[in-house]
Amino acid sequence: MKKIKVDLGKNSYPLIITHKDLFPAAQILKKQLKEDRLFIITNPKLKKSYQKTLEKAFAGFVSLHWITVPDGEKHKTLLTLEKLAVTLSKKGANRQSALLAFGGGVVGDITGFLAASYMRGIDFYQMPTSLLAQVDSSVGGKTAVDLPTGKNLLGAFYQPKAVFIDTNFLQTLPKQEFACGMAEVIKYGMIADKKFFDFLKRHAKEIHKQSPKALETIIAQSCKIKAHVVSQDEKEQGLRAILNFGHTYGHALEQVTGFNRFKHGEAVALGMLKAVEISIHKNLCSQKTHSELKALLTAYKLPVTWPKINAQKLNSAMAKDKKFQSQNIRFILSENIGKVKIVPIALKELKQ
Repeated sequence: MKKIKVDLGKNSYPLIITHKDLFPAAQILKKQLKEDRLFIITNPKLKKSYQKTLEKAFAGFVSLHWITVPDGEKHKTLLTLEKLAVTLSKKGANRQSALLAFGGGVVGDITGFLAASYMRGIDFYQMPTSLLAQVDSSVGGKTAVDLPTGKNLLGAFYQPKAVFIDTNFLQTLPKQEFACGMAEVIKYGMIADKKFFDFLKRHAKEIHKQSPKALETIIAQSCKIKAHVVSQDEKEQGLRAILNFGHTYGHALEQVTGFNRFKHGEAVALGMLKAVEISIHKNLCSQKTHSELKALLTAYKLPVTWPKINAQKLNSAMAKDKKFQSQNIRFILSENIGKVKIVPIALKELKQ
């Protein structure tokens, strides 16, 4: 077991990383919950696969109540949020109640926003089941739903009480979803840790085979980097923006393709390559950085070729992004592997 602290003063919380061991989670819940009930928000497939596992692990510690939401980004909406809130109300959830997000990034994002807004805020916990959620979206307190005009435009910074990461949940994860998680893992190497980037190159075989030791290493290091950044800048006033490396074009690509052509990690992979291309254009890094990133993305079976997409549609999508200010987009650009900088770029310049 590994334990990492997200240091946010009174809002601090632990990240617990285990393999086939939910006992630490049960102990923390037993100690922290204000009432015996815990409402689990998940999707139908995960409930079917893991309901018995969780109920056995938490027996004698806490009473579980299951609520399901449809799977997929297209369901991360205000309508889904409203349905969940109504269900909670009908089940008698109150200010002493707590939620557990059991699933991938969509479940985590919407559960966190539900917790932030239900009765003006109740406790919630994260138990991510996808690699992407384990290394990224479950950590840091970003919660949101999408609007027709853009991704994650309605949300709140709202920290969980704890994040429980069990690598065993990844055993049933489809290969494409695992690859998507690796896009975020590679991102951490690109923004903050060249040694980690090189580790991912050397140990691709073990990581593909999901060796428990290799998984624990990449998840722990990714979480350490994110926890360090979030601890210094909880609400993205400065440094935390570097975690968006690859996401500006990535989010726009997801939106203009209707959230059904590319998965989030695939879009981020392509977005990182685009960010490095802009970095080269700005004379911030060399072609070698692009080549190394492309080779690593290819090794983890992520897309490296941009589709034919209308540039104007991409620019319009980015103009609605949260990072768009005064006709500039705050881009995260690469200086070399392991180092990035925040650079405002005029929308009109991107047309080049």
